[in-house]
Amino acid sequence: MVQQKTVRVMFEKTGKLQYISHLDLLRTMQTALRRAKVRMIYSEGFNPHMKINFALPLSIGIESVYEFMDLKTECDVDCKAVMENLGRNLPADMKILDVYEAESKFTDVKYASYRICLDYGDRTEEAAKVAETLFDGPLVVTKKTKKGEKDVDIRPMIRSVETKYEFGCVIIECTLCADSENYLNPFYLTGALDRQMGFEALHKKTLRTAALFSDGKMFR
Repeated sequence: MVQQKTVRVMFEKTGKLQYISHLDLLRTMQTALRRAKVRMIYSEGFNPHMKINFALPLSIGIESVYEFMDLKTECDVDCKAVMENLGRNLPADMKILDVYEAESKFTDVKYASYRICLDYGDRTEEAAKVAETLFDGPLVVTKKTKKGEKDVDIRPMIRSVETKYEFGCVIIECTLCADSENYLNPFYLTGALDRQMGFEALHKKTLRTAALFSDGKMFR
């Protein structure tokens, strides 16, 4: 049996790539790994596939500078070589930040941080003032679950949130629950502000900036 190990790839996905689906991301990585000639471990059966796992798959429309992918590779695969060869075979808006042997598990991720920029046209400054108090108390939204939709107070799922008016935009910097049972999509926050304003922001930009352990330390 071939000896194997888990190689973790830290990468960013920005620009036009915020609009590709998780399945498209997987296909992009599979193609790049083949071209980079990374010696992967494959599943068994009639349709073997590379053993690849992603942490916290992004919703379409969210950019990130803090993404992770775990690869099952042959034991003697060199992380530095993976970083160099894989990086040369990725699209322009995707960049490899680091490659190393994984020591933690993706289930150890409990929070994710985001920076959200919203433009409400000539009412943006007003929206910033609304946002200042929006998250002070209970914040009930209709949340999609495996059993359907239900009204949920998402405020306990917000570890921290700061809002300000800057560069003509409403800026929301927040850290949200990201474990499997209490994952909070940042779109629920922007949707809540949209409802308070009575219309959707004209322009939205959401960037994931970090993934965190339960103690608030940066995930690796």
